[in-house]
Amino acid sequence: MRILAGAVVCFLLGNAPVAAQDTVPLPVRIDGSARLVLNLTKIERRSGQPEQRAAFTYDVTMTGADKETGERGVVWHLTAMDGERVEPGASPSPDIRMTVDENLTPVSLDNLDEVMEAARRQLSASGQMDEAGARAFEGLLSLTPETAAPLFTRDATMLAQGQGTDLAPGEPSFYEIEGSLPWGGAKVTMIGDYELTEVDRTLGKAHVVWSQQIDPTSLREAMPQMIESLFAELGATDDSSDVAAKLRAAMTGATVENSRRCEFTVDIATGLAEKVDCLTTIAFVAGEESSRRETRLIATQDLKP
Repeated sequence: MRILAGAVVCFLLGNAPVAAQDTVPLPVRIDGSARLVLNLTKIERRSGQPEQRAAFTYDVTMTGADKETGERGVVWHLTAMDGERVEPGASPSPDIRMTVDENLTPVSLDNLDEVMEAARRQLSASGQMDEAGARAFEGLLSLTPETAAPLFTRDATMLAQGQGTDLAPGEPSFYEIEGSLPWGGAKVTMIGDYELTEVDRTLGKAHVVWSQQIDPTSLREAMPQMIESLFAELGATDDSSDVAAKLRAAMTGATVENSRRCEFTVDIATGLAEKVDCLTTIAFVAGEESSRRETRLIATQDLKP
């Protein structure tokens, strides 16, 4: 089974037991260079706010795979937004140039300087480059092409999550990975599973479902460290002890949900996830305070002859 990649993955803690029945390997099989048309629709819902929706079309080109590493060079070029064609030279964002592994998961962002400069311009134009914004942007300057990939290529990583699997039909394959929360790197365990729910040899399609969420026990254990780190990040003030006490009280019994569920329709011949539908939910409840955000990513990938 493929090594799972993600923005917060540190290392693989475990794999599912070997299935009694044969597995169905679905490697990416794209010979030589290739071109894709990628359509992305992003839908976001936040507590008490209207739904936000945006659609993007990319022309995707990729080189042939390296014979030793299987890596490829990939370029995402924006061609349309919300149904309107993006004229050459008028794109609001630069191309995304990546190196990807054999499953098309990004391993490096190859035009990091260009992407960072575009981000700086956008922050300045939106008025967010205040003291806090400048400090946050300054923190990004230490990124390398490899460490920047999880942050700036999330959509590409999500599309690739269902590619390169090797699963037994109808048998969930569970795993655990260790990740870090913000503000001090408190460790949490993420629990996930893959399942090959359908294989249609006639149509040449396979249906893969992937889900992942925070282990509640590890989250409770990490919460005190996260609170202390958050308070330290805010800085001490004259009423720091009162603020700290109120923060700790508010967080006592708090519940946090961070879950993701994706469905992939995979073309068996190429191993490409032709259709992707992912729902990410982040919810927080502490006393009378609560918030919820749902982000849905719908995508199609069309391999051109």
